[in-house]
Amino acid sequence: MLWETVKLALRTLRGQKFRTFLTMLSVTIGAFSIVVMLSLAQSGHRTLSRSVEELGGMRLVLWIPNFADLTSRDRSVYNRGFTEDDLDRMKDLPHLELIAAQGVYPKSAVYHTADRVEKPDIVGVAAGLLEGMGWSPSAGRLITERDNNHRDRVVVLTSDMADYLFEGEQALGNTITVLQKPYQVVGVLQKRDMLGVSFGFSWDKSVFIPLGTAEIREGQPKEAKFLVGFTDDPSNNPTVVDMANAVLLANHRGVEDFQSMDFSEVLSQFYEFFTILDLIVFFIASVSLFAGGIGVMNIMLVSVSERVREIGIRKAVGASVPNIMSQFLIEATTLSLTGGLIGVGLGLGVTFIAHKVIVRSVETWVGTYSFWGVGLSLATTAVIGLVFGAVPAYRAAKLEIVDCLRSR
Repeated sequence: MLWETVKLALRTLRGQKFRTFLTMLSVTIGAFSIVVMLSLAQSGHRTLSRSVEELGGMRLVLWIPNFADLTSRDRSVYNRGFTEDDLDRMKDLPHLELIAAQGVYPKSAVYHTADRVEKPDIVGVAAGLLEGMGWSPSAGRLITERDNNHRDRVVVLTSDMADYLFEGEQALGNTITVLQKPYQVVGVLQKRDMLGVSFGFSWDKSVFIPLGTAEIREGQPKEAKFLVGFTDDPSNNPTVVDMANAVLLANHRGVEDFQSMDFSEVLSQFYEFFTILDLIVFFIASVSLFAGGIGVMNIMLVSVSERVREIGIRKAVGASVPNIMSQFLIEATTLSLTGGLIGVGLGLGVTFIAHKVIVRSVETWVGTYSFWGVGLSLATTAVIGLVFGAVPAYRAAKLEIVDCLRSR
């Protein structure tokens, strides 16, 4: 009986093709919106998350100078910022795999020839920092401990900087001017696109020199640097932060001229925020589905008024109230669910095209599809069919046989 009811519902919908199409269209647009919006939103989230994970993710801990809250008495007690002694003591802490320093200095002219001048970010780095950030050289090597200890004037360039300064020529072994001094190029970094993630410098236009050279030989401010740490496991971050803060306070004579940042807490909040954002996107897109549901109910009410005599004949030959209700509920659900299936298919297709377009400008784009969005879309369209089809189905079921047969 159920299958017969389904076939009858489908035959009825096929009999009014244009009206059926217009009714499904609103549902299709709603399902399409949910799939596309959620897929693109989740792709953006995953792209940003991958960028953060490549830098260490939740294992990352920063210690940043904080001079704003210091009193004049604090400054008279201690004003040296982070020192080599701080680093040496923190290297002995358990669960801290790597600790290194980084300083970012005012932009200055960098050039190989007078006609190719650029003002990139100039970054002083300790040995191991770039390795810890997962940044490998495409040619040459990175800054080493020897470079820092000997205050060597060596430089590592980002890929874009090497291309600009040397115009396709070999960069390794050549000399460029940095901070008005000659520096030998010892490495070129792989091109890296860290969408939305900043570490104090440009991922495209930066030059990296030994921190010791910058501070001791070039006179760059020591207070400009901050400390970057990588723990062995995110669960150990709070322990590492507490121990490191105690070491720094002891070395800084009790002056708290720094603040720590535990990325395990930051990223947990970050992921929670994007989960909430996904829900908001879903509810916004669901508004169009709700509007589609109203369209389904409207067209089903029209259908009931047009088929009063048919309903009377069915009741006269023994159709029960549940039979009549199920017929119209199945029609409404079929109408809504079919529109949802078409919308999901179109949404996945448009998302695929969108990923292809976006990845041309953002190479690190992580194209993904929101399959839970697909499931939600189909489930929602089915519920909409049942909910908004209930009123027409109830009205049809309550019609009296005599009144139906009198109808023309």
